[in-house]
Amino acid sequence: MARRLVAAGHKVTVWNRTPRTVEGAFGAASPAEAVAEAELVVTMLSDPAAVRRVLADAAPGLRPGTLVVEMSTIGPEAVAELRDRLPSQVGLVDAPVLGSVQPARDGTLTVLAGGLPEDLARCREVLGVFGHVREAGGPGAGAAMKLAVMSALVPAQVLLAETLAYGEATGVDTAALLDVLGETPLGTLVERVRPAVENGPPETRYALGLAAKDLVLASHPTQTLAAAARDRLLGAAAAGL
Repeated sequence: MARRLVAAGHKVTVWNRTPRTVEGAFGAASPAEAVAEAELVVTMLSDPAAVRRVLADAAPGLRPGTLVVEMSTIGPEAVAELRDRLPSQVGLVDAPVLGSVQPARDGTLTVLAGGLPEDLARCREVLGVFGHVREAGGPGAGAAMKLAVMSALVPAQVLLAETLAYGEATGVDTAALLDVLGETPLGTLVERVRPAVENGPPETRYALGLAAKDLVLASHPTQTLAAAARDRLLGAAAAGL
């Protein structure tokens, strides 16, 4: 994502919890240094605790009028908490994304943006560098939309995995099962996993632990299937998968 900003002609300063360099971008020694000259700050981190920690470290460098665009999957409650923690002169947009490594490289992510209209207008062009921007509503709306989507998408992937395991256990030919499932409304999802089934796991694009975290954040009494998928993923992550 930082590379796409550089390619689009933006002046970019980067800081990562694990030191990384991005050609064409300036490297900062700390979050505060990274945001010191920024008009717009983008955070993309793993969970609410990481976002709170990094933005707390960045706070001394934030200038009045800076806009923070929080693109992690942390949920609307954490976004509201961030709003309370940030200085009132600093704007905040929540803009988590749908898509992982390759769509980030290609600029084909779906960006789910929530915020005040004037703040959304300020960052619309920059968010467009990452992919298609869908404005979901006011503050927290992007974060809420992301969890709602993942509450369907992740359990569907768990269900497909269990279906393949069931087929293997009962003697159903895996290739034939994928072909038949591919002709159903699940076809798009089947084609996403078919290469891994046929050729072995590819590069990790969305780790089990992150999937479990998303469903933990989305926990709600109405989501019995999502809760079952959450527990399955938490167990798998604890087992080191």
